[in-house]
Amino acid sequence: MIIIIIIESKGATVEFTAQLISKGQLLPFTTKLSSERDFDMKRKSAYSIIFSLLFSLSFILSACTQQKEQPSAEPAAAPTAAPLEEMSIKVAGPPSPPSLPILRMIESKALGDSVTVDFQVWESIDTLTALANDKQVSFLALPLNNAVVMYNKGMDLSLMNVNTWSVMGMVTTDPAVQGWADLKGTTLYVPMKSSPVDYITQTFLKQNGLEPGKDVTLQYTQLAEGAQLLLSGKASTIVSIQPQITAIQMKNDQVRSIVDYKKEWQQVTGLSTDLPNAGLATKQSVIASQPELVARFQEEYQKALQWTLDNPKEAAELANKYFKLDAAVVEQAIPHMALDFASASDSREVLTTYYQTLMDYSKDSIGGKLPDEQFYYQP
Repeated sequence: MIIIIIIESKGATVEFTAQLISKGQLLPFTTKLSSERDFDMKRKSAYSIIFSLLFSLSFILSACTQQKEQPSAEPAAAPTAAPLEEMSIKVAGPPSPPSLPILRMIESKALGDSVTVDFQVWESIDTLTALANDKQVSFLALPLNNAVVMYNKGMDLSLMNVNTWSVMGMVTTDPAVQGWADLKGTTLYVPMKSSPVDYITQTFLKQNGLEPGKDVTLQYTQLAEGAQLLLSGKASTIVSIQPQITAIQMKNDQVRSIVDYKKEWQQVTGLSTDLPNAGLATKQSVIASQPELVARFQEEYQKALQWTLDNPKEAAELANKYFKLDAAVVEQAIPHMALDFASASDSREVLTTYYQTLMDYSKDSIGGKLPDEQFYYQP
């Protein structure tokens, strides 16, 4: 085999052409390098250029030899996870952000063709508790406070991840209200008394020098009721959660967000992490009997969560299909849902702070005590 290097000058450009001749025939491999594009002639000698050509040609020759010896060889396939055994599992979740990745997993058959997923929707704590006690349910998406309450009551649960963070927010139609200080002497409508939304809001009020019930009147409502009061003009400032905040703002463009709960949480706690809200749990019995399933579900859930963020329109269509939610609202809300995957074991510090904050108001809010290490799933 003969290598011929031809140097040609074309104006300001110098081209180096390498040709291969084998057994008297010109092989179909030619490479051209432009000095303007690939080399700085002021900094590289002709020898270094030729050496680079020869070095590059060594790869061409290697490829040529491989093609000759293995003309029908195909690129190696990317490694795939071992298929799970044939099974049917029950998964439960609310018609809200933490369930969106589960919908993607179901539609894409993320666990493989051998696994059938029966998705159960819960919309009340009673239904959630019943599903948590159902031995046929393997995975549950749920608020973090409910997870620890059930665990402390002796239920067979272990938290796998945190996936939904600061979905809470404060919105107003009052132009005079621009921040915490402007709330003094006003009425703030808060959903779900004695819930994390209530306790976290009170914590932030106190952090900003406002005493709940004294400086600010707290009026408790149901979630949907607060939105209706704001839109009807009967309330001017409310606390709500996503995606309802987005729905309100789509109906009235005068509704403004005035408080960033993530920043407030970081200021209060000194942590750099977001305010945790919801996660995914499994049964300790499932971890013991089907560790491969649990690990695979965790992995695929993380991928599906990222898909949800990258494909809000398609994710919103799934929310409409399974939950009958307004797809346009969900699509607009997804970027504001604070969806982000973090394993439970990696989130232990922020969860301990979160649970302690709730317990400072009521021990019952987390079932009486901080959870032990068995609560946090560790692969």
